[in-house]
Amino acid sequence: MCAGRASFWIAAIGLMFASRALAYDGPLVDGHAHWGGSFDTHAVIERYRSAKVVAQLVMPRYLGTIQDLATTDERVLQLAAEYPAEIFVLAGMQRPDFTFMNWDSPNANALKILIEIDQKLIDRKVYGIGELLVRHWAYAGDGGKVGQHAEIDKPLDSVFFRMIAALALKHDVPLVIHMEGYPRLVRQLEAVLGQMPQLKLIWAHGCGRLNAEIIRKLMDTLPMLYCDLSNMTNTGGYGSGWPRAEEFTARMEEKGVWLEAYRKLILDNPDRFYIGMDVAHRSRWDMQQGNTFEERVNRTRELLKQLPEPIALKLAYANVVQIFRLPLDMQ
Repeated sequence: MCAGRASFWIAAIGLMFASRALAYDGPLVDGHAHWGGSFDTHAVIERYRSAKVVAQLVMPRYLGTIQDLATTDERVLQLAAEYPAEIFVLAGMQRPDFTFMNWDSPNANALKILIEIDQKLIDRKVYGIGELLVRHWAYAGDGGKVGQHAEIDKPLDSVFFRMIAALALKHDVPLVIHMEGYPRLVRQLEAVLGQMPQLKLIWAHGCGRLNAEIIRKLMDTLPMLYCDLSNMTNTGGYGSGWPRAEEFTARMEEKGVWLEAYRKLILDNPDRFYIGMDVAHRSRWDMQQGNTFEERVNRTRELLKQLPEPIALKLAYANVVQIFRLPLDMQ
């Protein structure tokens, strides 16, 4: 090898190791986790531990297929009892019952589920409610679409949403929603939160993948609105415009570097964001390359290192612990 090419590769390898050394290496809390009936419990827990992701906020997934079975709150609560410092549960909202229902005319089964969630909150079994699917785009998964109802289009400004919001307000817990940021839905969000100013609303995936300036305007007027950044890394998934994108769909980073407008948004609102991995399906745990759990964790660490340390710690774990009042000692 000639001296010039050798120097190039030495420099490249040096940069690679320097980049890894500079990544945030402290503990993480996964603020947006899911659980399904086909997950290998021991394997998932070990991968979390190996990645130094010390805890996960789990939203049980009631939706599933034969290859990717659904689960229930009750099953995940059993896991939480086995791993009390590592798994914290929200009342699961990804339910077939809600998908096919008219949200302005809730049926008896939906009302029964809300009564059950109310009791779980009274008993302090769960730490919040979520992830409620308002506007969700279908995507390919095990054998095609993951669930017959993967394409979901519901009105936020509806009777059913207000009932769920009232339940969250009654118990003073956060409500997590998945809602792509269509302008009409943003207007509905402003209307509903304007009437329910105390509702602590977590808008998943970078607030519906909106661009930084729109998020800034919303946060300026809606003091209880928060964004989780789950699966927003540019390793794949929502952070790469998957499964599709619209004019309003934006990214927060490219190739491991914050987009400056997004970075400044976080610096100006350091208590309103937290990280998450959003590994929702068995196929995502089985995949050997691409947007794997470890890839998302590693990219998240690279991004956190680019923030001032006190703010990085807020996004890494402190904000999600505080917002959901998790009994988690991070000292």
